Order: sequence, then C-alpha cells, then structure tokens
Amino acid sequence: MFTAFGRGNSGRRAICALLACWWMLTCASGQSLADQVEKSKSQNSTPAEEAAEETKDPLGRSTPHGTVFGFLQAAQGGKNKEAAQYLQLSKEERDTVGEDLAYQLHELMDNSFVGRVGAISDKPEGSPQNGVSQDHERIGVFRINGNETRVDLVRTYDPKAGEIWLFSSDVLTKVPELYGQIENSEIESGLPRFLSTRRILSTPLWRLVAWLLLIPIAFALAWGVVHLLRAGQRMWLRWRHHPFLEDVHQSIAGPAILILTVVFHQIGVHFLGIPLLIRVYYRQLTGVLLVAGAAWLIFRLINRWGERARVMAAEDSGYHSGSILLLGQRIVKALVVIAALLAMFSILGFDMTTAIAGLGIGSIAIAFAAQKTLENLFGGISILGDQVIRVGETCRIDNKVGVVEDISLRSTRIRTLDRTELSVPNGELANMNLENISRQDKSLFRTTIGLRHETSPAQLRSLLTKMRTLIFQHPKVGSEAARVRLIGIGENSLDVEINCYILTSDMGVFLAIREELLLRIMDLVADASMEFARPSRALYLTKEGGADARSAKAEDPAA
Repeated sequence: MFTAFGRGNSGRRAICALLACWWMLTCASGQSLADQVEKSKSQNSTPAEEAAEETKDPLGRSTPHGTVFGFLQAAQGGKNKEAAQYLQLSKEERDTVGEDLAYQLHELMDNSFVGRVGAISDKPEGSPQNGVSQDHERIGVFRINGNETRVDLVRTYDPKAGEIWLFSSDVLTKVPELYGQIENSEIESGLPRFLSTRRILSTPLWRLVAWLLLIPIAFALAWGVVHLLRAGQRMWLRWRHHPFLEDVHQSIAGPAILILTVVFHQIGVHFLGIPLLIRVYYRQLTGVLLVAGAAWLIFRLINRWGERARVMAAEDSGYHSGSILLLGQRIVKALVVIAALLAMFSILGFDMTTAIAGLGIGSIAIAFAAQKTLENLFGGISILGDQVIRVGETCRIDNKVGVVEDISLRSTRIRTLDRTELSVPNGELANMNLENISRQDKSLFRTTIGLRHETSPAQLRSLLTKMRTLIFQHPKVGSEAARVRLIGIGENSLDVEINCYILTSDMGVFLAIREELLLRIMDLVADASMEFARPSRALYLTKEGGADARSAKAEDPAA
C-alpha cells in the first residue's frame, strides 16, 4: 500500500536535485563571500601585511598547522634535510646536526607525542593560550616513562619567507635525551629481522601487517558482540513480547557491526604505535566511516519507525496520515544526508566556515532556482496536511478516476481505471478540484427510463407504485432520499426518474446492487405488458393535393 523511500524514483530525483543545487549554490555563494572578504582585506591591508603576503613561505610554515604537517610529511618521506628547515636552528647547526635532530624529533612525534594534531591552529597569528606567550604555540607534550615535556612552536622572522613558525630551540635541546629514553618494542625482538628492519612509509613492516590483520579480527569481534546481544534479547523476549525491540534490533545489526568494527580496530591500532602522520589520516578515515555508520543507523531506524507508524495510520483512522508520515520520513532522510556530508567534509579538514556562511545566500538562490520544485513540495505538504487524499484511496481529478499509488516530494502518481499511470505535480494538484471517491459514505443511484406514449395512465400509476415498493423495501437502499417520479412527457417517451442512495461505499457492491435493481425494474415493466420507448418519427399521408396543386389545375383548363 505504501512505497518505501528507496522505491520513490521521483522522490529520489527531487532529493538529489535539491542536494546538488544546495551544495553548488552554497559553494558558489560561499566562494563569492570569501572573494569579497579577501577583496576587503586587500583594500584595508597595511604595507607590512602586503609585504608579508608577497613573501609567502613555500614550505607552508606561515601557520602552526602548516609547520607541523610540513615537518611530518618531509620526515615521513625520509627528507630529513628538508625537515630540518622546520627547526629553530642556526645555519651552522642546521648543516651539522639538523638532519639528526629532525630524525630524532620525528621518532619522538611518532612514539611519544600526545596532542590533537588536527586541532592545531591554521591562522598565521596562532591561537591564544593560557600561560603561553603570544609568539609561542603549544601543540602537545612528549610523554615518556610518566614524565611530560611540552612541545612548543615559536614564531620568528625569516628574511626570505617572512613570519614563520618553527619547533622551538627549547624543545630541540631536549630531543637527544628524550630520544634515548624511547624503549624498543618487546614484540620486535621476537619477530623475524626483516619484519622489524624493513620499512614502508617509515613504518616497520610488522606494524603494517598487524594493521591489516586487525581488520578481520575487529569485524569478527563486532559480529560476535552483536549476535551475542541478539541471543540475549531473544531470551528476554521469550518472557516479554515486544515487537518494537525486535524491529529495532534487526535494523541496527548491520550499522552496529560497522561502528563496532571501526571502534575495535581503533583500539588495536592505538597499541601498534603507527607513525603520527599516518595516524592522523587514519583517524580521518575512521571518522568518516563512523559518520557513515551513524547515518546508516539513523536511516534504518527511520525506515523501521516509518513502516510501523504507517501501519498504525492504516489501522487507526484517527492517527496521522500515513502519506504525510512518508513525506516527513523522506525530508528527515534528506536532512540526515546533508548533516552527514557536512560532518564528513569537516573531518577531512575542509573549512566549512565559508560554506556555512554562504548557506543563507544559497538558500535564497535555491528559492528562486528551484521555485517549481519548492512549489510542488509545499503543495504536497498542503495536500497531506489537509488530508485531502491518502495513498490507496480512489479519487477523481478532472475527468480521470484512479487509485493514489504514491505521494512523493514532486508529484502524486495515480493508477487510472485504464491501468495507466497519471502523474500530477503537487503544485497543480493543490489548485485542482479533487473528488475523493473512497470517502463517500453511500453511492448515488440515478437513472431515467422512458415508456411508450401508448401507456395508459392506469398502467403508469400501477407501475410507479410497484417501483416505489421495490426501492423502499430493498435492504441496501436508503429510504430518506429515495423517489420514483414521472418527470415529463417527452417527444418520444414518458420519462420516469429513479433517484436513491445505495448504502455502500464499495464500487463493486454498488455496481452489483444497481444491476439487480435495473433487472427487477425491467421485470416489472414486462409483467405490466408495457414497453420501453424507442426513438421514432410519425409520417402522415393523405390523398388530397395541396394548395399549389389546386391552383395549377385552375389555371390549366386542359388539365
């Protein structure tokens, strides 16, 4: 009776169109807003700021975030000489001990660093922090044997690159000592040498193998936990039946396995000690998977709730319309998709400030660009809110009669009596004269029969009495508005009108009762030796000529 969200092709197309328009217009408006901001900045910028803009650092050290990621990427690729450019060292120190310090610092970042790398400020001036001077940025600590060492960046001036951020010299003086305190993994001592010595992306091969093996292990653990909970739920439901809990468990099984797999894998990876840069990318990937799993879970719950709510709507006429629940379900899903996409882009590091700032402008642009789509959307909401029609009901639109199959975001689909599919945009449907046949409490039976003019008044009175008796005594005919009357003497017949209401709203039952009444009326006419009138024309012939013939005979004596 009701179609699921995934089966509504027009609904999916409308949602996809809305999402595409929203995203493109938002990005466009956001970009326009960003351009205006940049233009305003350029107009109001000072000569010092313009000079800083001209001397932009090619290594990306103009922000704390750029310095940390640039160092990690260079050191991860084995480019220790380039990585030394991110350290606060003199030219002589950078040439002599720079590469060694870069290697040792990278090892400390991979094994002992505690902090949120993704939250490091991406502003040239850094972020204000309590207890930290304005030209310093604290990004985290090194935690070794229970002791913590602060890791700071310092803002300095470079003649070629301008204002840049570097790992402070205070931290670098402690790096050799801290590096010597790093303990080798006990696992590596028991592994074949090639697994611990061979490295891919500066990571021992055994850690990459363990990372891959954790995937099926985490999946098996997640699957076991979910099915263990299902077994416990079944045991509990033996004592107390609760259909809603059964539906919810079936809905969340798949998404729960995905979410638990990611969580268990994250726990395992935490003890592997993979490099910091790879760990950052890994957290972004798992964050996207968690958002996707959460969106999937919400989708399944919305579907399950929608199906149950529509069943209740079908069983209880006092409950909300099942069709408006279906439309609401689709709108909520569209909002979930938008929220999930925004969360994913934010996790991947995209700056959503511009997109959110342009959301208001994009919404106005959408209102003009998708005017017809929005008109149809609000038209559908108006129809469903007034409960003019529901899915499964029979209605008449203009001269078309059919059953409502689906009310989507854009249009309403009706299966006509000819078995064709009629699609009417909701915006137009809201302004049409719509007749809901399914909601009639009884069916009108009206017909006019014609009797021959040769019927005598006595015969007609007797027939009318018998026909009234037939109509009034029938158990399925309402007597309050029933009538059988001679309504006119026509050119070809004596016209008798029969008007009554048959007490049924079912079309099939109505057709059967109407057929029965018409056949019994034919029997009454035949028993009274009367006949139905047929269209006829009378022609009268005489032997006398007309006036023209007599005049011609008088003028011609020979005739």
